[in-house]
Parts: sequence; structure tokens; C-alpha cells
Amino acid sequence: MRPLLEVRGLKKYYPIKTGLFGKSVGQVKAVDNVDLDIYPNETLGLVGESGCGKSTLARLILRLERPNAGTTIFGGIDARNATGESIRNLRSGMQVIFQDPFGSLNPRKKVLSLVEEPMLIHRIGTKSEIRERALRLMELVGMHKDVLGRYPHEFSGGQRQRICIARSLALNPKLVICDEPVSALDVSIQAQVINLLIDLQDELGLSYLFISHDLSVVGYISDRVAVMYLGSIVESAPTSSIYNHPMHPYTQALLASVPVPKPGLKKVKPKLRGDISNMLYTLDGCVFSPRCSLAKDICYNTKPDLIEKEEGHLVACHMC
Repeated sequence: MRPLLEVRGLKKYYPIKTGLFGKSVGQVKAVDNVDLDIYPNETLGLVGESGCGKSTLARLILRLERPNAGTTIFGGIDARNATGESIRNLRSGMQVIFQDPFGSLNPRKKVLSLVEEPMLIHRIGTKSEIRERALRLMELVGMHKDVLGRYPHEFSGGQRQRICIARSLALNPKLVICDEPVSALDVSIQAQVINLLIDLQDELGLSYLFISHDLSVVGYISDRVAVMYLGSIVESAPTSSIYNHPMHPYTQALLASVPVPKPGLKKVKPKLRGDISNMLYTLDGCVFSPRCSLAKDICYNTKPDLIEKEEGHLVACHMC
């Protein structure tokens, strides 16, 4: 099956400037040579520590930012070079759900205007057809049509996120990027929103890039998981393989840090040393080598490629 989204060699470096004339003294490698695929009707979970580049990668895929290098192919469209009608098709085919539902909703507009706005911009249907579709979308996400005349501040966090989900579906997208969509919600509400996303995927045939640092949530919703560390993908595999047989030392440490609701159970935690590497300095070798207890000379001098160690299980590690 051909991937819906193909990302190859994606890079985004931010220059560090100082002095009166803004002289460049270095760069931050927010996203460094990332490859990933997302297939139709699939959920790819993207996990990693805060600041590792997950949200930057999402913005690059959506072309909210331009990469320094690499290609993004979505439905046969090269996102980096898309213009005119191609960029409009790209915008309608990919949508995003942000982490903070209140911050992503215009407080001056009523719910009806918020849900109708994408369809008005893309000129989809007549005014009555747009109104009818907005009503259907609100029902689809479990909201009553009577709330369309209210403002965002009149809703709870979970209800606001449902409104954001309805708005993201207005243009019939094929891919929805979920940038930590439940991290700002209570645990009970998180379960409701996650189950809603799963139901919508089954009903509408959606694909998700689900970004989160909550491994339990990612394990529940994802078909495959990609692990990101300091701008690079270090491991990618089907969910069951990642959770039952993690290969990369960073993935092992990440899973070992998850609390287990079983008093008295002692987990063996991998030994880590030092602190997180400074992204201002370029590492010639593996990005995890300064913290890895298994690191050898080759790890410090040569960056490992993301290669297939087992069927469908890709790892970037010299020691695996």
C-alpha cells in the first residue's frame, strides 16, 4: 500500500544570532533528517520528551513552516513546492488539532462561525449547505446544535476540544495531526476524546499523526509508534513491538519511566548518565550517546542510520 504521507530527510535549523548586526554564531537542529510514513486509515504515534521537535515536525508537515531540506509528499503533492490550487488541496487534505483548545478558538466568534469558517474560506457549498454541514459536524462530535450560538468561554475544556475536532473535519481531510490534543484535559475527559477520535477514524477513514508524551495514551490509540529524541527519529515500529520489545536504549528508558499501578512492583530502569545534550552544539555521532551506558567510540563519531532490525522495526543504534 502506498503511504498517504511520505517524509524524507526533513530538516529544520534555527540560526542563533547575537550582537548588534545579528551575526550567526550557531544553529539549533530542531528537526534533523527525519523520515516517516503514514498510511491510509492508520494512526502513527509520535513520542518523546518536551522540546525534542515533535511540534516543529508537525508544523513542517502542515507547511506552516518551511524546512531547510527534505521533502514531504502528501497524496502525490510535494508540499515544499506546492502553490496555487495544489496548496489549497494540501490545506484541505491535512488539518490539525492543537493542544490548547481555548487558545486555538477565536473568543470573539460564536461556535457556528468557528465551524463554518474553513468552509467559507475554501468556498465549499452554498451558505445553507455550509450551515447544514456545520450542524452535522457538531452532532458527529457529540455536541447539540443548540450550542452553536455560544462563545468558547462558555464551554468546558473537553467541550472546546470537541469543537476544535469538528472544525478540523469541516474540509473532509484525509490526515489529521493531533498535537497533544488531550494533555490539557482531565483524565476522564481524555478517555472520552480519545474514544471519539477512534470512532471518527472508523467512520470517516481518517489517518492520524498523534503527538504526545503520554505513553499510555499513545499505546491505546496508535497502530505504529515513532520515538523522537533531539530532532531525530531513533526507533519506529508497530505499537506491540515497541512496548513489548523496545530496542533503542532511549525507548527502553522512556518506557521504564511510566508509572505502574501495582504497589511493591520494582521495575528495572536502564542506567542513564549526564544530562540532555545541548541542542546548540552539533554531535557528530548518535544524539543519545552522551547519556547512553552502552555507547562506544563509533557512537560518538558516526551517526547511525534508521535501519530495519526486524520486520517493520526500525532502529537508529550501533549497539542494537
